[in-house]
Amino acid sequence: MELNTSAKDCAKAMAKRGVSCAVITQGGSAVGIVTERDLVSKVLAESIDAKNVLARDIMSTPLITVGPDSTLTNAAELMAQYRVRRLVVVDSSGALVGLVTTGDIARSLAEKHGYREATFNAMARYSEGQYEGGPYQ
Repeated sequence: MELNTSAKDCAKAMAKRGVSCAVITQGGSAVGIVTERDLVSKVLAESIDAKNVLARDIMSTPLITVGPDSTLTNAAELMAQYRVRRLVVVDSSGALVGLVTTGDIARSLAEKHGYREATFNAMARYSEGQYEGGPYQ
């Protein structure tokens, strides 16, 4: 998403893709992130019309980022240090490469432990025999 995307369009794009955030870019570089929490606390809770708010006005910034070669341990340490659930992955020029979330780390740990650890499975939202998408459709 670009800086001048409306909060409404940002929310629609997030809903369409089934994601909880959108990375905001300017000239190809990641500059902020809009999360569901940003939309709720900065738009809905304030009774502001989402068509009249720009991503630049509600995005969380500065971004906490990691490089593409960063380890999951390093990512987890940064998440704990800054109390965030998402890290934006950028290359050396600041271009968006991807996103790593606490769920990604939990899935990696669940896999690493052979899906035998209930805590990791719960954090990764894995449950044997449960249908995809969860109970709330």
